[in-house]
Amino acid sequence: MTVAVRLPFLVTGKMPFDSDEAVEGLMAMHVLNGELPAFFWGQAFKGVPEVYASAAAFATFGSSVAILKSVTLAFFAMYVGMNFVLLDKVSSRWIAAAASLLLVFAPPALVFWSLGGSAEYVLLMLLGTALLLLVSGEGTWRKTEKLNLPAIGLVIGIGLWVHQLFVVYLIPLGLLLAMGSGRWRRRDAGTLNRFALALGAIAGIYLALGIVAFFTGGFSLQMGPVAISAKAPQKMARIAVAIGVLAVMAQIAATTSLAAARETIRRYWSAGAGFLVGYSPVLLYSLLVEPAHSPARVANLQQLFAAAPDIFGNIFPILGGFKIGTSERLPVPLSAAIPSVVTLAAYLLWSARRVRTDFFALFVIFFPVLFFASGAYLDTQSYRYFVPWYAGVTVAWAMGSLALAQMMRQGGGAKVRLKPDTTYATTTYATAIVAAIVVVHGWQQVTWYQKLQPDTQSLATIECLTRNGIRGGYAEYWTAYKLTFLAREALIIAPIDGVDRYPRYSEYVRALPAQEQVSVGSAACR
Repeated sequence: MTVAVRLPFLVTGKMPFDSDEAVEGLMAMHVLNGELPAFFWGQAFKGVPEVYASAAAFATFGSSVAILKSVTLAFFAMYVGMNFVLLDKVSSRWIAAAASLLLVFAPPALVFWSLGGSAEYVLLMLLGTALLLLVSGEGTWRKTEKLNLPAIGLVIGIGLWVHQLFVVYLIPLGLLLAMGSGRWRRRDAGTLNRFALALGAIAGIYLALGIVAFFTGGFSLQMGPVAISAKAPQKMARIAVAIGVLAVMAQIAATTSLAAARETIRRYWSAGAGFLVGYSPVLLYSLLVEPAHSPARVANLQQLFAAAPDIFGNIFPILGGFKIGTSERLPVPLSAAIPSVVTLAAYLLWSARRVRTDFFALFVIFFPVLFFASGAYLDTQSYRYFVPWYAGVTVAWAMGSLALAQMMRQGGGAKVRLKPDTTYATTTYATAIVAAIVVVHGWQQVTWYQKLQPDTQSLATIECLTRNGIRGGYAEYWTAYKLTFLAREALIIAPIDGVDRYPRYSEYVRALPAQEQVSVGSAACR
């Protein structure tokens, strides 16, 4: 069903295709020629395992936009299937079926990214679900049988290579497992080590300064020759976390005997080995090319308030399926959001009583907090970082529907307690609520599909340029790499703005005779 619902978008060529996707396609073509990229061209972050999958698909079926997007769709279908298995294991068959249906009939934003040439967010959802499966038991997140430690380490390593956003799975899961441990329940940290206490105090100071900088914009003081500045909350938070980790390590080292340390290493070394394998592209790139790093962001509460019109006027409507971009408003009334909003609210109210035992409750709450606190917001297109949130929101809609159904049956004021084996009447009500959400999302998909048009202009431009003996040229970023991929590099168009992601293209165009290159614009070909 996952593939069937998205197939019309794929086979008609209506799905938008841009230069960022084209770069992934070009990278896959270059893999077939022997190149082995670790990251997206032009940057030292965002790993690209999907490029190697696309290269295999190109080798089998040939290079095209449809094949490139099909690779992402295949990953998404794998994710939906794996997510069903996970929810069936830790919750109930009804929750698994309802959440899967909500993933299939999702807002257009998720449809777009499940058919994008870049599979990074779908891969994060797939890897995150694989990690949850590896640490889950029947109906619980605390697995009693022996863990597959090499696989856990491997998945974490690959996830952090793909994108540092993978921490949205690691942090909630880590908190969940920690709160379920015997030491947490006993509140037993052992005798506190002085060195660990000192490091903890320093981490606390950095964290406090980061909080002050986030809420007030920070400060800068000059005390003689010494300047004290606290204006980058995200940087200070990262320092606080790093020092805090050192404090925990110091405490563990001080309270662990040599024999216990050896036993811990013996038991868990395979997880470290798996992580090193999965994270090896980052390590090798850092050793052989340059240190891998993501852009540093600085954001505070004042900046978020200034961005509120865009966040509430564009990002949330896009995530809800009522807008496409900043100006394309779908003809679906906002009142259609009532079922999804009410069920999400019901889930959050219900999950407040079990947030210590439910990964998805932590995930749904933690994700937006991290997004706004980390400085991830830049502009409307930052909504893409929210795509993996659908992995939790669809579960929240399913569970919230059950909670709402029980509230309706119990008169609205009773204390709701969900169980995997719910009654027929409750699931009937809940199914009707889920069906209402599905209908709204299906409505959004259909109206969006009707607005889409195939890109005939790009192919016409390539045909015209080729007919006139043009072998290369220049264009704005969002046109350049798209034309180069569509022409299968028979025509090389380099960007005149944005990031020059593959300088060899620019060098090639500069070396062409003047009569064989052109500036691609609105009047380049007729």
